[in-house]
Amino acid sequence: MAKRVAFFAGKESVENYFNLESNRDNIFQPHYNLSPGQHIPIVFRKDGELTIERVRWGGEAAQDTTVRAKEAVDDLSSTGMIKCVVPLSGFYVWKDDKEKGSPFFVRMLNEPLMAVAGLFDEKNGFFKMVTQPSNVLINPMSETMPLLLDQNLSGKWLDDKSESDVSELIDEAKSLFLLTDLSVLRVSEKVNDPSNNNEKLVQPIPK
Repeated sequence: MAKRVAFFAGKESVENYFNLESNRDNIFQPHYNLSPGQHIPIVFRKDGELTIERVRWGGEAAQDTTVRAKEAVDDLSSTGMIKCVVPLSGFYVWKDDKEKGSPFFVRMLNEPLMAVAGLFDEKNGFFKMVTQPSNVLINPMSETMPLLLDQNLSGKWLDDKSESDVSELIDEAKSLFLLTDLSVLRVSEKVNDPSNNNEKLVQPIPK
């Protein structure tokens, strides 16, 4: 699964993607090596309006960082969590899900950002990323990957009044992107150290 992510999409790109406005520029501070426990921008509905805030990734328990897609529907109905979208620039994966050795950075090829389905626990101030079984491109490194949304499906996911059932949205998302929509490139092992944070971390290393 994605244990590290990067966010360096510009303010304008995020606002245009979600059709929202924010006067808090600090929300869009780039970070190239985010781990669970750190605060990441998420988009959600507050009092009926789309808003973006930095929220802690994961709760107190280690398993609170992600939720499998098949369990997300139950979490929404039983825990009081609400749907959110996490606008990332990409995520890192390691062979056998071990955060050592050679990391790879996964990003979208033709999208301004990578929109990931999430669940937000507003009461306790944290969110989880929804995951799905990895496609054949990611599977050699990780059995699961974030549930990716496009701009249209992000809108449906965030629409409390949407007629689409959550399970239907999840099924639609699972088959949304082709393998050719994603880029998976080996990057520097410096990303293995969570304290490292610079744009060189996402640059592919020469073969």
